[in-house]
Amino acid sequence: MCVSEQILSVILQAPVVYNAKGSPRICVVDCGLKCNQLRCFLKRGVRLDVVPWNHALNQDEFDGLFLSNGPGDPAICGETISNIRKIMMQKDHKPIFGICLGHQLLAKAVGCHTFKMK
Repeated sequence: MCVSEQILSVILQAPVVYNAKGSPRICVVDCGLKCNQLRCFLKRGVRLDVVPWNHALNQDEFDGLFLSNGPGDPAICGETISNIRKIMMQKDHKPIFGICLGHQLLAKAVGCHTFKMK
């Protein structure tokens, strides 16, 4: 599991689309994202396909992949890291970007080690 039991009740359980006619189409992996991140994308006319942290990703369904922030240790996010790695292993994969935990997940997906700072 990527997220703590405490926040499972507020994390998305099924995919949701915002601004269906918007462009570009960004897939947002919800690991505990903040609503303001969605507002910032939507303000710019983007289509957002927000998916749960453990959703199987298909790069044919988006123009870019956004990895959200969230609580916890990225080392316990094995399923999310595996999904990201599968996208990265594809030839000519789409752009991937993130914030906070999203950066750490991306780093783990390429084989880096993370550690908690004091």
